[in-house]
Amino acid sequence: MPTERIAILTSTAPLRKTTTHHGVTKQRLNLDACIELANRFDVVIIGSLSADEVYEHIERNIPPQFRPKFRLYPRSFFHRFRTDEVLRTTDDPRNAAWEQILKENGVRFEVLRSVIGADFRHTQKKFTWDTMTDFIMDRRVTLVSGSEGQLFCDAPATLQR
Repeated sequence: MPTERIAILTSTAPLRKTTTHHGVTKQRLNLDACIELANRFDVVIIGSLSADEVYEHIERNIPPQFRPKFRLYPRSFFHRFRTDEVLRTTDDPRNAAWEQILKENGVRFEVLRSVIGADFRHTQKKFTWDTMTDFIMDRRVTLVSGSEGQLFCDAPATLQR
C-alpha cells in the first residue's frame, strides 16, 4: 500500500496570482496551483496568518472532489495560541499552533533537536514554525513554498542529510 504524501504550506502566497484588468490590480486564487497540489498529494496542509476570509474563499473555490484533501488553518486558528500580555514571552504563537497542526495530521516531528554548535558543543534547538524543516522526521512530507503560483517543493532538511 503506498504511503500517503503530505504537502505543507506555511503561506498562501504560492496559491495567489496577481492580475490587472483595466488598470486595476487584484490578487486572485490560482486554482491551477490548488489542483496541481491536489493531484500530487494526498493531504495538503495550509496554515498562515492570512485572514479567515482568504481560507473561506479557497475552500469555496476548490473543486468538490479535491476539498477533502485540504486541511486549512486560518488566522483565527493561530490566534487561539496567543498568550495574555502579562504572560507573553518571546515565543511566537505560530510555533505552538504549527506543533498542534503537525500532531493533528499525524506528521512525525521533534520539538527539541540536539545540534553541534560552532564550538563543537551539543546544544538544544527548539521547534519554530519558520525552521520546521529542521524538525520534521516524516518521509511523507514535502514543504511547499513559492509565490505567484510557483510551487517550490523540498523535502525536510532533516531527511536530506
